[in-house]
Amino acid sequence: MDAFGPSTDRLGPVPLADGGRTSSLRPRNKRRRRSPATTVPAVRSAEAHEAETYQIGERLRSLREQHGFSVRRLAREAGVSASLISEAERGLVEPSVGVLKRLASALDVMLTYFFSRPGMSGETVVRHDQRRSLRELHGISFELMGPDGVDTLEPIHATLQPGAGLNDHTMLQHGSGEEWGMVLRGRLKVWVGSEVYVLEPGDAVYLSSSVPHRVANPTDEISEYVWVNSPATF
Repeated sequence: MDAFGPSTDRLGPVPLADGGRTSSLRPRNKRRRRSPATTVPAVRSAEAHEAETYQIGERLRSLREQHGFSVRRLAREAGVSASLISEAERGLVEPSVGVLKRLASALDVMLTYFFSRPGMSGETVVRHDQRRSLRELHGISFELMGPDGVDTLEPIHATLQPGAGLNDHTMLQHGSGEEWGMVLRGRLKVWVGSEVYVLEPGDAVYLSSSVPHRVANPTDEISEYVWVNSPATF
């Protein structure tokens, strides 16, 4: 995820109960009933989850050692705690996407380094089953919808499980760049600087990557959205 700067004239922000601001894009309907067929996430085995977490840790340790960084130095460079890095490398904790992006930036790689599925390079069309998937982390999963090797534009399909992102207060921010996103299903809560917006299907948002931002699913339903970064940040 990355930068966008919504127009307050268009979105019409009004005060939120929690002190932020949200857009009144349309009257809110009564809470929709959750459909078990679409909103209950698949259950993965504990063994599979542990193996995937270890894979991220193994890659992190390998790259850190290639750079000649100690755990403490990487912690300083990425702005995270040394204990978190140590536990992540041993597969004891699963870092959030925001933390992984900080680590990737400090180690001069893209976020996709931590995930093993290869992508298609030089293709004009990316079929649905050819998308590069970043496995689910803390209820958030991403699919990269562009071909591998393209760094000027990065389209992403994201799925957020109910409540995903609400407990991760990491605001993302990246030098220069632009970002655009549109909600496909459910609702999306978006923080942009000091503003907060709630978007529904069909609503879109634009921002500058240099503005701190993050998203979350504040509902008990799955949320889906498309996000485009320019340049690529994953």
